Amino acid sequence: MEERTELLERFRTYLKVERGYSRHTLRNYVGDIEALADFLAKRHSGLARATRRQLREFLGNEAHGHRPATVARRKATIRTFYRFLVREGVIAENPAAVLPSPRLPRPLPKALTQREAEAVMDQSGRSAPGRSAPAGSRRPRNVPDSLSRDIAILELLYGTGMRVSELVALDLDDIDLRRGEARIRAGKGNKERLAYLGDMAKDALTRYLADRPLWSSGRDPQALFFGRRSARLSDRSVRRVLDRMAARLGKPLHPHMLRHSFATHMLERGADIRAIQELLGHSSLSTTQKYTHMDLKMLMEVYRRTHPREEEE
Repeated sequence: MEERTELLERFRTYLKVERGYSRHTLRNYVGDIEALADFLAKRHSGLARATRRQLREFLGNEAHGHRPATVARRKATIRTFYRFLVREGVIAENPAAVLPSPRLPRPLPKALTQREAEAVMDQSGRSAPGRSAPAGSRRPRNVPDSLSRDIAILELLYGTGMRVSELVALDLDDIDLRRGEARIRAGKGNKERLAYLGDMAKDALTRYLADRPLWSSGRDPQALFFGRRSARLSDRSVRRVLDRMAARLGKPLHPHMLRHSFATHMLERGADIRAIQELLGHSSLSTTQKYTHMDLKMLMEVYRRTHPREEEE
């Protein structure tokens, strides 16, 4: 048990410090190795004594009770864990070296149409301050306006394509309204990139920032967005914001749907895919292509309009 605890703690530190993984990813990866350790313990073995056959048996058992995505992640975690043990000198031979790299079919991401995206943004802002508040109604001065915050969240997610984890990590000084920029830090090593704020996003942020002092209580004074308890807004809270909007629209609305929509609509309007790659913060162009799926009809239209050989026919 002492060996297991020590190896798990060392692995957790490696993932956090050297790989820069988020708390959510850390929880999943360490949980995967804990599940493996439980399996090995029943066979009177341990993490540092696992054989290739035992690893294959574990993954085979996992395939019967978990989704393919979970099994693929656990396979990837095991490969990472045993490479780490070899690097640290805990074991001399990697029993996971012969495990094939996990491959999953890539379903095309769902995206809103441009008309649907406009409807989402329009619905979110209909009751915004200064638009359609009931005549004579006034909000108490010490009560923060969740609507202005929620509109700013939606405009940032769709207007920049940033991830929810990136949005909730934003600090106040990451936003430059004068230049129309947001500085995003994410991924391994807290890599930085700039997101560009359109007029609607800047307007929404301006309205929210007027209310922001009412949200903050000093617990995390640098945070851009706060929840009801004046703590930094969480991923789960953002999902609740989208759930409320989905209920009003009668249509499912997920965080990545807005990111997919941002990329797809940029491409449809003529943006270069490598520019979209930079805006999304992807290191691989193939990852961007997954987000920017265009249907066959649109691709053929682009081909006929732009390919030089098409003009000769």
